[in-house]
Amino acid sequence: MEDEEGANRIRRHHRRLLPRKVPTPMNMTSNASENSHATLLARLNSADSDFENAEVLIIDGPSKYVNARVPRRTSNKALVQTVRGGTSLPRYHALRWNTNQESLPSPLQMTERRRGTGFRQVISPQNFGIVLLGGFTTLLKIGGLLLARTFCGDIWPYVQVLSVCALSLDPLKSVVPKVKNIDIGPLHALAGPVLGLTVARPLVRWGLPDLYRTAKFWRRLLPIYCGYMKTKYTAIRKPQEDQQKMWAVRHEWGGEKVHRLVLDLSGFYVKSAQILATKADFVPEPWIRRLSNHFDNAPPRSFPEVEKSIQKELGSCPQRSSLPVDSKGLVPLDAVFLNVETTCIAAASIAQVHGAELKDGKRVVIKVQHLGMEVVMNSDLRNIVWVAKFLEGQLPFDLGPVVREIQKTIPLEFDFEREMYFMSKISSNLEVGGFDRIVCPKPVVEFCAKRLLVMQRLEGIPFTRIIHPHAPDELKRRIPEVVSMVEYLVHAFGQMFLVDGVFHADPHAGNLLLLDDGRLGLIDFGQSKELDNGVRKKLAIMIVALYRNDEGEIARALKGLGMVFKDASGGEVADSTLAVMARILFDTCYVQEATVSPMSNESILRNTPLTTFNQALWLVVRAMVILRGLCFGLKMDVSACTIWRPYAIKALEELEHISD
Repeated sequence: MEDEEGANRIRRHHRRLLPRKVPTPMNMTSNASENSHATLLARLNSADSDFENAEVLIIDGPSKYVNARVPRRTSNKALVQTVRGGTSLPRYHALRWNTNQESLPSPLQMTERRRGTGFRQVISPQNFGIVLLGGFTTLLKIGGLLLARTFCGDIWPYVQVLSVCALSLDPLKSVVPKVKNIDIGPLHALAGPVLGLTVARPLVRWGLPDLYRTAKFWRRLLPIYCGYMKTKYTAIRKPQEDQQKMWAVRHEWGGEKVHRLVLDLSGFYVKSAQILATKADFVPEPWIRRLSNHFDNAPPRSFPEVEKSIQKELGSCPQRSSLPVDSKGLVPLDAVFLNVETTCIAAASIAQVHGAELKDGKRVVIKVQHLGMEVVMNSDLRNIVWVAKFLEGQLPFDLGPVVREIQKTIPLEFDFEREMYFMSKISSNLEVGGFDRIVCPKPVVEFCAKRLLVMQRLEGIPFTRIIHPHAPDELKRRIPEVVSMVEYLVHAFGQMFLVDGVFHADPHAGNLLLLDDGRLGLIDFGQSKELDNGVRKKLAIMIVALYRNDEGEIARALKGLGMVFKDASGGEVADSTLAVMARILFDTCYVQEATVSPMSNESILRNTPLTTFNQALWLVVRAMVILRGLCFGLKMDVSACTIWRPYAIKALEELEHISD
């Protein structure tokens, strides 16, 4: 009776599925050294001194057992060695017993003792080190599994299936087939952590979405980084021709990996992809080909979700007092629009655009912000900070000021009222400046809100479709018009940068339209900035110095803008080198050094790293980088400094009273 009750208590306390009855005695050596990862539980009957042998119930592993006879006065260690045929002791043997005892307690005595002393009996000073080691071992298992999940994601489903098969639980035997010809013994130790990670994933995704997104980002980024580092160090010892082949294969692989990362995570990573896609001068062609799809082709949200967002934001627009509102505070769409297109025109990182028609028949577009995107973007910005720290010392320039400016400007994109202000301001400035061939959409102010923009619809074709490598012939025939409009746009940026001090900072091909009447449509003013007069004057000085091609004057102007370079060998940086750096940062003309990736050993930044960056100029440099990439992609060699000289002189005359 005691044996049966003891076995039942072991079942309840240790979650072991043991037989209902204690097995009959059998040969001790029948199961000797069968399971190297066993947990030993023994029951030694208190026998009279006349007996030479005592009966022991040994549970070896999750379900193996043997009933053996051993000498009564056998120590715990000797008992283990005897039962296991003289092999090494099990990993967790005798965790709860005193090894100085000559006999072991019965299951009934053991469970009664546990119930009486509670957790202190399990974690005692004698076995604390063993428990700590076991916990550390479990953490190592989980860490190893996470690395395997990161770098060998394709085999992870097989590991999950084999882990389930490795569980020797009676309820699973009827549904889990026995794996033949495969030794799954080693998976016994990993089955628990594998299944734990599998179950934890949906729970973390639901309960801690920020942590889940961060882990997902790094799980995708690290293999890309390690892949490129591997190619970098293995290609050094190869001939030049083999190096090119290796890098071609790696760039195809990397472009696809980055594309899928952006496609899966969206958010701020779409912005990063858009910048990289404009850098045709040094970003590999496979990356350009894939990342150019992210200008306006982000995965859209479903229309019911978009409809709810529009209805909610209409409830806070200036015209809300004259609009009907239901019990949930939502304004029906038919109160404002005759119709709204359910298929979006374009989808981007934080919003998507739908065509619509107002009740007065005016054709408009609705730009509505995705629900919950601010939380996602904050998570992405933290990841970008960690990436900057991770790459610290590996890049020939400091990402810190750039990241700080990004942290400052990106959240401003969520304020559509601010975007409406810049849209109207830049449109007015360009009109006054005589740039009537550039059209900015006019907002319908009465229906705009902080997360909703209703504006004039511009009928045209995005530049991305015209300059795409696989564009149809009828669109490719319009490339000369695009070239003409890009040069015209460079003129307009001279007006925006130097005269007005208010500029559009995101002029990539997805935000440029070739309108039906041949004019240029400029859209998406979320990333716009207003320069203070001091920065505007220093920028004008730099443009004039670049036009004159005076290396000493350029070096002084660069220092005045807060850009500091140093020589990697410890000497003085030559003015000629600083002139090249300035032209890369503030001109759109072709510069050989600008076509070399900053990661390359041949990069000029390797020998002359940028140590101090004026973060107030980040959006200026960003716009210049995008314009240069656009010109390079269209095979244009246009010098912005030559075009901007009249605007710079005009700005200097206006700002003459401002001290440097």
